[in-house]
Amino acid sequence: MSQVSTPLKRSADLLLNDDSAPIRRQVSVLGGGFRPRALQEVLNAIGDILLSSQAPVMASYIAGKIYQRLEKRGVARRIDTATPLKPEHFDRALSNLHASLPRFAGGARGLAELKEQLSWRSGRTGPFASLRFEQSHAHAIVVGPHGLEERSDVRFGLTLMAPYSRFPDHVQFHSRVFLLLSGGEVCLDDSNWFRATPGTVFFNEAGKKFAMRCTAEPLLAVWCHVEDTSL
Repeated sequence: MSQVSTPLKRSADLLLNDDSAPIRRQVSVLGGGFRPRALQEVLNAIGDILLSSQAPVMASYIAGKIYQRLEKRGVARRIDTATPLKPEHFDRALSNLHASLPRFAGGARGLAELKEQLSWRSGRTGPFASLRFEQSHAHAIVVGPHGLEERSDVRFGLTLMAPYSRFPDHVQFHSRVFLLLSGGEVCLDDSNWFRATPGTVFFNEAGKKFAMRCTAEPLLAVWCHVEDTSL
C-alpha cells in the first residue's frame, strides 16, 4: 500500500508568516539601472559565499538560480522611517560579525548602513520554542515581497534571535538556502543538532523540518529562496 504524502502548507513555514496568502501580485523587475550601493554590497557579499566552491552543491544550485534573477533589479521600496520594531541585538550581532567573518566585511558594512531602513517583524512561536520567543526574535526582508527591493520572484530574509533563544521546529514550504552570520546550532529534518560557525552555509529542502538555536550571543542568519509565483 503506497503512502500518501501530506501537501505542503505555506502557513506552516514560520519564515513566511508576514502575509496570510500566497503571493499573487506580480512585481515586475527592471532591466537597467543600479541598486543602492549598500544593498548591492550586501548581495555581493552573500553571493561570494553562497556561490563559492566551499558551499554545499544544492545550496549553490539554488543560489545560482536566485542570482540569475537578481541580474535585473526590482522596485525600490519607499522607506518608512517609523518602523515600530527595533531589535535590540542587531548592533551586537553586527559587531560580532565584523570580528568573526572578515570575508563578509562589505556585507556587514552594508547591513549597518541599511539598519534604519529594514522593516522588522516578529513571527509566531511553535513547538519546542524558547520562552517568550515572540519577543526574542525578528525577521526582515531585504529583497522580495515587502523588502527594500520589492519583487515577487525571489526572497532574501534576515532572522535575528536574542541570546539563549530557540527557533520552533517547523516545516519549510520552499527549498531554502541559509547563511549563518553568527555562531549557532542547527537541526535539519529531525537529524542531530550540529554546531555552525559564522559563514556556514546549508540547504534545507521543501517539506523538511528546520530549527536553530543560540546561546550567549545573538544569532543572525540570512536565508533565501525562489518564490513560486504560480500559486
